[in-house]
Amino acid sequence: MVDDTFPDTRPELEPIHKGLANDGFAVTPDWAIGLRENFRAYLKRVYFDQGQLRHDDGDMPADRERARDVVYYEWQDGRLTLSEYETIAIWDRSGIKGERIHQRINMLEDPQTREMVSTFISLVPPERRQARGTFGINLFRTHTDVVSKPHRDEEQFILLYVVDRHGEGAESYLYEEEPEPGQPAKPVLYRQLNPGELMIFEDRRFLHGAEPIIAPANGNPRRDVLVCTIDYATSYLERAATS
Repeated sequence: MVDDTFPDTRPELEPIHKGLANDGFAVTPDWAIGLRENFRAYLKRVYFDQGQLRHDDGDMPADRERARDVVYYEWQDGRLTLSEYETIAIWDRSGIKGERIHQRINMLEDPQTREMVSTFISLVPPERRQARGTFGINLFRTHTDVVSKPHRDEEQFILLYVVDRHGEGAESYLYEEEPEPGQPAKPVLYRQLNPGELMIFEDRRFLHGAEPIIAPANGNPRRDVLVCTIDYATSYLERAATS
């Protein structure tokens, strides 16, 4: 375990805690939760535009590029401690069977992204926090379809942070129940997240997804986003330990 800690007393996070407690989701601009000015531009330049992302055979959608990290965290006496987890493997996700290991980027080596990880984990209300667990960080660049259909990831919380977008569409949605075929959709939330906006929600309460990206008139469509997961211990720690 790396010897550094982050305090739990963050008053700017209280609106997110209340939104999750009352509605099961919350949307916020990044500045409102204390991310540094120009952090998003830094994140895009260093982690999305310098060749770290790649497309792996069999990954869906077929034009998606990605990278990944997994952080192990512990809460003790109201303080958060972070370290890189031993594996970034995922299993049986997005309709793809078996184990997959994508390109790894160690987000804790960079003080700015380490601070981001701390802030994102702290968005979970104190009464809902696990004493220890894993935090998955997925960097996605998509050009057409974002996801194939409404789904759950079988984790505790999901967090989306839009880093950049060229084109329209890509509206994010949350459904409490899967829409019946031929019936009008009644989402709890249907919203185009703009660059710099973040959404966090309780995974078990909603089916989630996003519409395809619509190409701009004078350029190629692209959406850069972080999809992060507060993982259930049984869905990651125990699975990794027995693999």
